[in-house]
Amino acid sequence: MQTNASPGAALFQSRLAQHLAFWGLSFFILSRHFAYEQEVRLSDLIYTFLFHLSLWPTVYLNLLILIPRLLQARRFGLYALGVSALLAAGTYFNILTFNYLADWLFPGYYFISYFKAPEIAQYHIIYLAATTLLKLSKGWFLAQQQQRHISRLEKEKAEAELRALKAQVDPHFLFNTLNNLYSFALEGSAKVPEAILKLAGCMRYMLYDCNGQSVELEKELEYIKNYIELQRMRLGKDQEIKLEIEGPSAGVAVPPLLFIPFVENAFKHGLKGDGQPAYAHIRFRIGESSIFFNIENDTAPPDKHLPRKGKGIGLENVKKRLQMLYPDRHDLIIYHDEKAFSATLNINLSDR
Repeated sequence: MQTNASPGAALFQSRLAQHLAFWGLSFFILSRHFAYEQEVRLSDLIYTFLFHLSLWPTVYLNLLILIPRLLQARRFGLYALGVSALLAAGTYFNILTFNYLADWLFPGYYFISYFKAPEIAQYHIIYLAATTLLKLSKGWFLAQQQQRHISRLEKEKAEAELRALKAQVDPHFLFNTLNNLYSFALEGSAKVPEAILKLAGCMRYMLYDCNGQSVELEKELEYIKNYIELQRMRLGKDQEIKLEIEGPSAGVAVPPLLFIPFVENAFKHGLKGDGQPAYAHIRFRIGESSIFFNIENDTAPPDKHLPRKGKGIGLENVKKRLQMLYPDRHDLIIYHDEKAFSATLNINLSDR
């Protein structure tokens, strides 16, 4: 039976392979550097091994203790002192190795150090510098990889939240419109066929055009027109409903269903009359790289209507979507009191 290695075991094997490769290359280079002749002999290999005995603790004490505890903690003064102590200890250990340890490990050979203390220290400096740079560069690449992973997760989370928010808008609108159609049908109104056609246009837009992250502004505006016409059928001619569009909408892309919560809010909580003018004024001003949107409508006095059960997704939906889609590139101002509600939204479509 085959078993897959755990991620921890795989990571350990990868690091072990990297360290073995580094020291293998080091051994290969130094054995030829220390060789008296062109051909490397056994004595040269033994000398290289003895020389590495002082390099290994110097390098790994730096990698495992000094770098993580001092250098990465930005305790640079203590790190400099630690490195100085390592260099002194490594140099002294190298001298002891060839003066005493070599005879004990390899009694059949006679070794003396080729170098004096300052030269031995230079070797240790080179190895400390090289391994420190490798450690820091590896950490930097891992940090960059982790940051890319986090950015990707944040983007996926934002996209998922946008899809969820948009999906909440669709059944909300459908529920309200079906209620209107039900009222028409009970009254036997001749408006039912026309209302069904308008609803079909809205549903076609939601089902087929709103699957992407953006849609053509022309289609978004057509959707809003159909929505308003459906509401006109329900409300009759006593309310003042205006939709003004200035500027060309061709070639402009916007997030789907971004403006409809404001329009829906006007018909849900406004246009009540009750002794004050019932109205909804909607304006779009489209520029080369900007969209200006404004809506004003009356609001129902709270003491003359049933208490509201909540705002639903409504304006919170819009605020979240704007923060994710146009961070630092939009300006939303909302004002409301007992008589009126207004919202003004400026969007900078340029990402520069």
